[in-house]
Amino acid sequence: MIKKTGAAPTGAAGPCIRWFQRFIWIGIAMNMVFAIPALFWPDFLNTQFGLPLQATYPWLQNAGMLLVGVSLFYAPAGVNGLKYPVYSWLCVLSRLIAVVFWIYLINTSGYPDAFRPLLYSDGAMFVILGGLLYAGMPAEQRPWPLIRAGLKCLWQCVAKCLTGKRRIVTLVIVLVLGFVGVETWLNLFREVPQPVLQSDEDHFKYAAIGLGPDARIPLYVLTVMPQACSQQMPKRGSGWESFGFITEGGHDLPIGLAKRQIGYPSVEANCALCHTGQYRKSADDVPVPVPTAPAAMLNLESFQWFLYDCASSPDFTTKVMTEIDKRYDLGFVERLFYRFAIVPATQQAFLKQKQQYTWQKLRPEQGPGRTDTFNPTKMVIFGFPDDSTIGTVDLPQIWNQKPRESMYLHWDGNNNDIHERNYAAAMAVGATPQSVLPGEFKRVTDWLLPHQPPKWPFGGLDQVKIHRGQAQWEKSCANCHDFGKAATGQVTVGLSQLGTDPYRLNSFTVGLVDKFHEFKTPPFAFNAYRKTQSYSNTPTDGVWLRSPYLHNGSVPTLWDLLQKPESRPKVFYRGSSVFDQKNVGFVTTGPGTIGGGYFQFDTSLPGNHNTGHEYGTGLTDSEKWDLIEYMKTL
Repeated sequence: MIKKTGAAPTGAAGPCIRWFQRFIWIGIAMNMVFAIPALFWPDFLNTQFGLPLQATYPWLQNAGMLLVGVSLFYAPAGVNGLKYPVYSWLCVLSRLIAVVFWIYLINTSGYPDAFRPLLYSDGAMFVILGGLLYAGMPAEQRPWPLIRAGLKCLWQCVAKCLTGKRRIVTLVIVLVLGFVGVETWLNLFREVPQPVLQSDEDHFKYAAIGLGPDARIPLYVLTVMPQACSQQMPKRGSGWESFGFITEGGHDLPIGLAKRQIGYPSVEANCALCHTGQYRKSADDVPVPVPTAPAAMLNLESFQWFLYDCASSPDFTTKVMTEIDKRYDLGFVERLFYRFAIVPATQQAFLKQKQQYTWQKLRPEQGPGRTDTFNPTKMVIFGFPDDSTIGTVDLPQIWNQKPRESMYLHWDGNNNDIHERNYAAAMAVGATPQSVLPGEFKRVTDWLLPHQPPKWPFGGLDQVKIHRGQAQWEKSCANCHDFGKAATGQVTVGLSQLGTDPYRLNSFTVGLVDKFHEFKTPPFAFNAYRKTQSYSNTPTDGVWLRSPYLHNGSVPTLWDLLQKPESRPKVFYRGSSVFDQKNVGFVTTGPGTIGGGYFQFDTSLPGNHNTGHEYGTGLTDSEKWDLIEYMKTL
């Protein structure tokens, strides 16, 4: 006969522990529901949560692997919660940590709706598991007794390590770990403030605005890539000028590339990269840089794919390290970080971007002075599927922003908030709410407000023609393009009447408007975006330096713009900085263009059509020349 006692036999679990173990297995099953798609079908999972594309590769798969590991860790508690009390309480703690993590992502990521279901599920599991375990555990196995026992055990271990020969071993281990920690912080994480640039113009050209880690390139890597990957460089010219970058004396980087040191020296793009132009009076003249002008020579797409193709080489790290060793005197430890961490991570970042931008290869080549403005935001930032739209446009000027503050700009008039437009542009090239430097950004914005366009620099203006041309301007153009006119900076003419290429308009979708409006992570908060059905009437200050013309840069000169569409050039060459003073625009034909490495622009390709905007095309040739003479003064 068995004698009854008031205590359960050793190892026996009461109802609370049994339910705790059941919920552990439910939690493991929930983890697998997320982990398996993350490992094998990340695109599907990305679509379900509405996450951006960069969240899927490779981090979403890494998260799947982590969940598999966590689930294996949970298993002993699911088998016997009493036998493994530390495991059991750590399972509860892991759910609390997850709750804190989801709250952080909801408040900082810009995708609160994606993470709220995860917050609720982990929060519920924390409450259920914690309550069941606390009710079912003996008093001595509840958190505080376990913590005290753990601290006592830790202290005993430390005391043993500090006696006799163990003291030397412990000291060596501490010194090694300390050295590794300090060097890791110095080479990968320590932020070194950059010197303040006294000139606002120099700040615009060379100061960082705060791009994220994936958008920054290690300085030493970038500077040696033309040599390490010489086979991938364009044939025309040498160095970064081959891509249309503008350099000036006294600076070791082109305009628009800013130095920033977080651990290692790095380079990031700023506003000046896409918004600094230049011109020459003749082929043998010295180029004149013009900050805030359109970067008509910059071939961003070509530069991107040089980086991607270079990184695709299996011996990328070896080639880059060979060139770095030739140019820089790295210390032993610093070289180890470059060889085994910084350069391989850079290669992986380029390969990740290559995958994100494969859509570019399915569209006509952009060429110098142009970029696709919103498809990167749709597909790379917000994770939209490729909808085959073409959003390629000319890079615009950004001078004289003060009178534009409330106008509906971008080419299709989709936003009338200057701060939103600026932050959206920064986000498209890699800035995040966490990385952006609001103070640096504000200084650039403040400088742009009053900054005026350059005056016509070539002289020889005919005042009689200007007077006659002004009358033509007031009659045919001013109502849509002069500051102070009601239609300026507005969308007033339907696309069927305007007649210009529709591709850029169609690339900006209602779905993208909705996604912008959902993104509210300070300082990024987008409320003013809208979908329009045509293009905006842009102010024309400094119009002489804004060629080629129309939103997609399909008309090379002002003279060509005043011709009927069928008489405009069907094919011309872009990429020259030599200025055509008569027709007003950059030289597009003649020696040095055909066969000279410049970009052939074909107006028959999708997104490149040069039709529409026939205002002024009915004037006589004499009236057109008068109008052009006046437009040189705007």
